[in-house]
Amino acid sequence: MEIPKEGIRLHKANFSAIGQQLQPLLESGDCYRLILRPWKEKRSFSQNSLAHMWFGEISEYLIKSGRIDATPDWVKRNLKRTYLGCEEITYTDFVTGEKVTSYEPRHTFSLDTGDMHFFLNQVEQWCAQFGLALTIPHDSEYQKLKDDQNA
Repeated sequence: MEIPKEGIRLHKANFSAIGQQLQPLLESGDCYRLILRPWKEKRSFSQNSLAHMWFGEISEYLIKSGRIDATPDWVKRNLKRTYLGCEEITYTDFVTGEKVTSYEPRHTFSLDTGDMHFFLNQVEQWCAQFGLALTIPHDSEYQKLKDDQNA
């Protein structure tokens, strides 16, 4: 049984089917590690779109303030490094076989909706410190989550 990297969503309706898929693995007598965590949805398209809109707005603001290298990609990379941290990545040169390890900002696609909301909130608060009010569409998922938290 091939388990997707993001895992399998387990619930009452598919419990037996998943057990039937796992049973042949157990027939071999080998042991396996099974880790159960509460299911959380991955960050949404709405959250990702909002983040990219903000990276553009922040870029415009910083460029107008004299930071001419502040492209949206630069803003994205540095905000992710600041608020999400970095992960170790090892690359292998296909010609020489040399392995090089570097650190890169974490990717937002690995975040769940709650973690992405937290990241967006940190970005919004950082911008508010110097008077940049980011656009938040009133019907956006981000605004709805903010409203739910304040209710």
